[in-house]
Amino acid sequence: MNILPSLPDTVISAVTREWIPNSFDSFLHELNHIVDCCKKKESLALFRGHRNKEWLLDSSFARSFKTTLFSIPSEERLSQRIVTSAEFHPAILNLFLLKFGVLARPSDELEAAAQQHDLDAWFEFMKRLQQYPEMEDDFFFLKGTNLLDWTQSPDVALYFANENRNSDGAIYICDATATGKTLQILHLGAILDKMSQSGKAGVPLGAPLLFCPPKQILCHRAKNQQAVYFAQMDLRYDLEYIWQLREAELQNETIVIKLILPSGSETAASEYLSKKEITRTFIYPDI
Repeated sequence: MNILPSLPDTVISAVTREWIPNSFDSFLHELNHIVDCCKKKESLALFRGHRNKEWLLDSSFARSFKTTLFSIPSEERLSQRIVTSAEFHPAILNLFLLKFGVLARPSDELEAAAQQHDLDAWFEFMKRLQQYPEMEDDFFFLKGTNLLDWTQSPDVALYFANENRNSDGAIYICDATATGKTLQILHLGAILDKMSQSGKAGVPLGAPLLFCPPKQILCHRAKNQQAVYFAQMDLRYDLEYIWQLREAELQNETIVIKLILPSGSETAASEYLSKKEITRTFIYPDI
């Protein structure tokens, strides 16, 4: 997609490339404008809400790595000196593969169910960690997975962008069509094997991969949230950084837009969501 703001007073930051509307009504107008443009171009639009606009498109594992081992805020990028060093890439990758494959893996019961019902056992295991980290993720000092939750619903993304917010939030809109052939038919376990092989060979791990298997174990939370998942393949770089590099190779193509949810609009956003019945009970039906 190649989209410009619909309203003349919506600013595009020359530095961050963020779309900055001046009110909640303007925010909704621009969000609907993007959705309509994607529909007209038959693009697959995916959404992710952040209640803090400074947050990066990093997976929970990448955030944990930065805050735990480098003591820097998760919204900051590591210095290029660290990221481009020969030692850093194998270090973060090996810790990830130590967690997923050595210390933890799908249970025998899950593997058997996956084989019986043609499911992806590794995906189901990591999806569970994503949805219930406080209950499931207690077996390694680095928390999280390399998956990022996205949604097919702009209203669900708005809920997460507004939840417990007290400053500018943001919604990321990704045109999954423009990312290339990233929708995975391989099982996640096979992708982990490829990550290990490429890491040992010193080969870059490539662009984020999209996981939305047609057969999944029913999770009401994920169902209501219309969740799909991008896997952060190269844990050194957040998804926005990778996608902007890809955009530079394309002609008149935008992969990701960051639309700012202005501070002071918390009440208006909550009222809008309530009218659509996008409430905490809907988002977390099992609480």
